[in-house]
Amino acid sequence: MRYLGSKKRFVKELIPIITEHLNEDTVFIDMFGGGMNVISEVDHKRKIAVDINRYVISLWQSIKNSHLKNEECNDIVSKLSRNEYYKIKQSYLNNDGKYSDALIGYVANCCSYGSSWFNGYASFNPNKKEDHIKEAYNGILKQIKSFKNLDMTNFICMSYKDVTLPPKSVIYCDPPYANTKKYEECFNNEEFWQWAREKTLEGHYIYISEYSAPIDFKCVWKKVKKDTLPQIKNGNKPNKKIEKLFVYGL
Repeated sequence: MRYLGSKKRFVKELIPIITEHLNEDTVFIDMFGGGMNVISEVDHKRKIAVDINRYVISLWQSIKNSHLKNEECNDIVSKLSRNEYYKIKQSYLNNDGKYSDALIGYVANCCSYGSSWFNGYASFNPNKKEDHIKEAYNGILKQIKSFKNLDMTNFICMSYKDVTLPPKSVIYCDPPYANTKKYEECFNNEEFWQWAREKTLEGHYIYISEYSAPIDFKCVWKKVKKDTLPQIKNGNKPNKKIEKLFVYGL
């Protein structure tokens, strides 16, 4: 699923690290599930996907329910015009209930420029002959088909701070990065790092994706990535950043 900050390109490298302590008695929790590009690849029967965005969670609950009933998910559209996109966006802003939360979640993320929440219609790119709406549709269908234990995954709309954690949970966190483009909700990064410290000391295994972390967190994996948008100050060349994975403790 197209989603701002998705770890899709790194998931095969991340999974062996973040699932090291998984066993039949432990639960895997994707605390900022979003597009579910990580948890969908985790081969474990006890999985919980959490996100505070009710529209995104409604979309995944709709997908799960359709999958259980062996029916097509009507909240995933293969075609969406520019006019329809902005009608749905205006309905969301007006909170008038004309469209389902699940459809809003799909359109706001998958059908928006840069997969950023209602960031403008992702139109056809004639130069590269890319149909972004069609690609988003095909991409999520492929993900649903390969989603490991989709029927057994629990999707929860809640703040990470309010989730009741089973003993020794294995938790992957991909929170909104500090000093980057914001999501729909505001996020307190300092408060999050303190939560990670406390939960680690309680016996949970917590892995955090970010560009940087407080000095008492250790980097256990890193890889250079290129931003898709060129930076003028770099002579229109892609801007390189280093994705990192952190755990608490030096």
